[in-house]
Amino acid sequence: MTNPISPAPLINGRDLLRSNGLQVEGPILWGKPALGSGPGVFIVELPELQPKVSINPDAIREWLGRAPQLRLDGKHPTVAELQSRLASFWLPSQVVLYIGSSQKSVGARLQGMYKTPIGERRPQPAGYWLKALRDLSKTRIWWAPTTDAELYEDTLLEAFVKAAGALPFACQVQPGGQRREHGIAAALHDDAPPRPVKITKVTTLPDATAEDMALSSGPTRGRAAAPKAPPKPRVPRSTAASRKAAAKVAPTTGPSAIETPVIRRTSKAMAARLAGAPAAAPTHLTAAGLVALHTELDELTTVRRPEVITRIKAARELGDLSENADYEAARKEQSFLEGRVQQLQQLIKTAVVIEQHSQGGIEVDLGSTVVVETDNHGEETFTIVGSAEADAMAGKISFTSPIGRALMGRRPGETVRVHVPAGSLDYKIVKVD
Repeated sequence: MTNPISPAPLINGRDLLRSNGLQVEGPILWGKPALGSGPGVFIVELPELQPKVSINPDAIREWLGRAPQLRLDGKHPTVAELQSRLASFWLPSQVVLYIGSSQKSVGARLQGMYKTPIGERRPQPAGYWLKALRDLSKTRIWWAPTTDAELYEDTLLEAFVKAAGALPFACQVQPGGQRREHGIAAALHDDAPPRPVKITKVTTLPDATAEDMALSSGPTRGRAAAPKAPPKPRVPRSTAASRKAAAKVAPTTGPSAIETPVIRRTSKAMAARLAGAPAAAPTHLTAAGLVALHTELDELTTVRRPEVITRIKAARELGDLSENADYEAARKEQSFLEGRVQQLQQLIKTAVVIEQHSQGGIEVDLGSTVVVETDNHGEETFTIVGSAEADAMAGKISFTSPIGRALMGRRPGETVRVHVPAGSLDYKIVKVD
């Protein structure tokens, strides 16, 4: 008999604040003034567990009325559809609903949240999903003063996610700054709707790729393949501009320009682009490649991320941040780290492990090491991998590249011809391992 899965431990706001060394104040009921006049962090929670969420349909109608451009997965939602989407993020085994902070005044931040109707931006839209709940007046608030409000907000969120396995119901930003994926766009009355794409140019990719150019073209042989652009770094949340951007709780999706050149890859991908929803392409990986991604992700989230947070905290304790080079360096490192974490999570989410079906040494398959011979370059050794693992300088080529496609399924002794920028090359397969 299998053992049942253990539920996530119950986390309450007071203990969460105390476990991070903060001096806890409260609680107060939602709508009551907080005595915290300085910077700090706060937590909104239920008085007891509520296994089933109670979304107020009148609040949803009010929301849709104030934000007529609101879209759910690119379409105008019904009240029931928007209710259902919010309910899908409910955590029945947790009481914490929202974790927030203020660099100026916790009391003023809460007053702004109380006064802001759902769907409005001012005076303060933070935690706006709370306004969709029926019994919001029964919730309570704990808070703690601290001059490191944003840092502790990230730390509290990270601790909650680690224990509960998900963000609190009304939180929209992951630890580190990445936004939650909920499919809701233009959630506030002054948000612009997603702009449609007008296709002005369709380009079909050539057979050869930069990877093959680095491997096979004569003049560039031995040079590194053109590197991929690094993930766009996240703007540090401590800057005024970033905090202002964070207030836009549901940014519009879709391209910012009306006219956008489109690269045609497959008819399915093109159909998805025309529908306004980017297609999530599968990430083909060997089993070893998937293990490597998991290992890197674990290293970044369990070792590197805590180290960076500790460095940021230590740098802030030195005083004036405007002249604090250690703080700026740590924040930049955090931005690149979180960008890589997000990239790895997406690769793992879309991973498709392709196993070798053929017998080793008989024909080329994913994961095979192939020794080939050409008239121009003599013997070369390639390893056939998924596109996410391709590394031209290490001799790893994607099975979707022109050379990889030509070699797949071939056997020792066969010769294949591949068209590359340098011309046509004949590859004779010498050995397959």
